[in-house]
Amino acid sequence: MTDRTIPHAQITELLARIRPTWTVESATPASDGSHVVYFLDVATPNGPRECVLKATRPDQSPVCDDEARVLAVLGAHTDLPVPAVFGAVDDDPDLPTPAFLASVLPGANHSRTAFPEFSPEAIRELGRSTGRLLAELHRFDAVDAYGFVGVDHDGSLDGGRPSADPASITVHDPADDWTGYLRGEIERLDDALADARFADLRGEVLPALDAAVDDLAGEFRPALCRIDQSLDNSLVDPESGAVTGLLDWEFAVAATPAYDLAFVEHTLAGGHWPLLPDQPDYGERVREGLLAGYREAGPNRVVEQFRRDRECYALLVEVHSMLNFDSWFDLRGVDSGGRREAAADALRDRARRYC
Repeated sequence: MTDRTIPHAQITELLARIRPTWTVESATPASDGSHVVYFLDVATPNGPRECVLKATRPDQSPVCDDEARVLAVLGAHTDLPVPAVFGAVDDDPDLPTPAFLASVLPGANHSRTAFPEFSPEAIRELGRSTGRLLAELHRFDAVDAYGFVGVDHDGSLDGGRPSADPASITVHDPADDWTGYLRGEIERLDDALADARFADLRGEVLPALDAAVDDLAGEFRPALCRIDQSLDNSLVDPESGAVTGLLDWEFAVAATPAYDLAFVEHTLAGGHWPLLPDQPDYGERVREGLLAGYREAGPNRVVEQFRRDRECYALLVEVHSMLNFDSWFDLRGVDSGGRREAAADALRDRARRYC
């Protein structure tokens, strides 16, 4: 099991670098996730408060500082419920950096396997509130091309707050044409599938994807997209099911809003989990709420585009699922025996429905 703890002395040192007048009263590690995350009770000159410290394990890519910068921009220029960043430390050889300190938002955090705990009404509201928040995100004019999203660093941070300048949001290897970007994605998927468990499906799914991209039509525009909006990346009102906080912004892409809706439908409904035998599939109920919420807060043309192009984007989702299939189940402790093989068969069947 991966160790996601750090010595208390490092916690106090990071806090001192970011907020010198604050002191740690208690530090509780998060029970889930892949990063070092601690919930801190701190004493401040204005009284006690709670905050979150997120840091980087030695074996991880150093992207915590990028997340802090994205949060600073979103917090300043949107109404999205994202944590406020108090400060960050980009690089220190003696500390688990990058690391940042942020506020605590209201709501409960759940595993993405926790849907059986939700009522049908709460699941619909989860989707509906997510749809409204996605519409808010997509309205933010942050990108003008398609590709993976990054952040320009205007200098290293040694405890200070990141810049909130929206011009710091960048797109790696930007593509101006949406269908051209998708064809590049298909090429990347083809190369990756060659060495994957599902390599035998390349001759079926990739030609189907090519044909589906040929059929895409309409007006496309790039938007900052959430993609991995799962339960474990959310805070949720325990009574209503409404999303009260959006967590984990290390990974984002510039894509079309309809593409984002397809990926969020998948992750919000549990990702790979419904592929397992005897696991309920809440995808239809999540999608119903997601589109209803988006229609309330965003342009109806995005919902219509999603409905028209969903099979193309859904097949892309399935192929991405093939590439991270085993790592996803490894992370959640599902053994490589019969249950996982049944899930692989279910994924094959689901992908073939779009071919």
